[in-house]
Amino acid sequence: MNTADLIIKNGDVLTPQGLKRVGVAVQGERIFAIDIEYNLPKATEEIDATGKVLIPGFIDTHVHFREPGYTYKEDWESGSKAAAAGGVTMAVGMPNTNPPPRTLELYNQHIEIVKSKSVIDFNHWAMPTILEEIQKIATSGTVGFKFFMKSAHYPYGSEIAIIDDAEILNTFKEIRKTGLPVLFHPHNQSIWEYKVKKWTEEGKTDLMAFNEISYGDHDINNTTGIAKMVILANAVGVKLRVLHIQGRDQIKLVKAFKAGGYHFIAEANPWGVFPIIPITITGSEEEYWEALHDGTVDLIATDHAPHSREDFAKAQKNVLDSVIVGYPLVEHYMSLYLTEVNNHRISLERLSQLCSENVARHLGVYPRKGVIQVGSDADIAIVDMKRKKTLGKDYRVYSKMGYTPLEGREVQGIPVCTIVRGKVVMKEGEIVGKPGYGEFVRPTN
Repeated sequence: MNTADLIIKNGDVLTPQGLKRVGVAVQGERIFAIDIEYNLPKATEEIDATGKVLIPGFIDTHVHFREPGYTYKEDWESGSKAAAAGGVTMAVGMPNTNPPPRTLELYNQHIEIVKSKSVIDFNHWAMPTILEEIQKIATSGTVGFKFFMKSAHYPYGSEIAIIDDAEILNTFKEIRKTGLPVLFHPHNQSIWEYKVKKWTEEGKTDLMAFNEISYGDHDINNTTGIAKMVILANAVGVKLRVLHIQGRDQIKLVKAFKAGGYHFIAEANPWGVFPIIPITITGSEEEYWEALHDGTVDLIATDHAPHSREDFAKAQKNVLDSVIVGYPLVEHYMSLYLTEVNNHRISLERLSQLCSENVARHLGVYPRKGVIQVGSDADIAIVDMKRKKTLGKDYRVYSKMGYTPLEGREVQGIPVCTIVRGKVVMKEGEIVGKPGYGEFVRPTN
């Protein structure tokens, strides 16, 4: 081939074999050559990445972009722009929307909405709360299913929850037939209801009460939920992902189950270690980072969950009626973790595994996604590992929420260019990609 559409030169490229000083040539949507620049063809467009590093774009599989139903908080256009600003090249939406995508018709409606709005590639988790719809939804191209073990106030409505053990078991059996994974939000409904009743009668409904109900007694609420689900899933043989691994007790439990031969994927979120959500989770930073290194945690996703300032203000009156503690994270989590790469807390290679490669493998889209190699989609984040910014000040917030609870925190390691399937969608903090460019990516293996 005499010419390429795009060549990125003079940077260090994170390949499966490690960092290399090579150029990357793109033809159409795919990488067709990675070589010393002398061997690469001429290109229509060139990007000079001198002093910068090319890494696989992050894939965030835990975003609440709130569409349909709650678009005043976020929608797929604003959310995908925030993702692109943060070096994310693919996102997978969570299904606690209104209506939730729990039939094939509703799922397809969701996808049609996103197709016209997303700047980056995408998919969407489906809700498996109607058994007879699970097989139908599996034909749509979804990457899998997600449900909540918690039935309460928003965002845990009864229509998106499965709390009965027999129903969970039957749901797992039906999902197993599809070969697709299932995700769950860990919870123990009976313990939750008992504690809510007790603390409400005592007039304790503030954030401290939520902390105690959710994470008190050695995190028994979440750990018992995790234990039950892992046992049920392994009995059936369904592919399981445990969400929100955090704190000493959950990490110990996951380690014990994995050591015992149980199979499942464990997901951690940035707020497990960064001071984002004002809740208290027992455990140390050292245990969190160790879990990322030793395989206890398989992948990282943000749980990007923006709410309006008005929602936050209302929730403070009684957090047990409407717990709203989520924040926008999709646009800043790359920089938060790259800062820790600079601090030698984690290697760039391991971070890329947790946020790109392992995620793509779990979705069934590897090696199309999650790696910089010949034949893969040209999904690349160009990062400046030396550049520093201050969140909320000189680091713009694209989310509709408009601010970050980490305002004033300095980060080092900034995505300066985001490329999705060979097209630049973000350059120097400005979104240049168009809504509707993002493509629905189906699992291929």
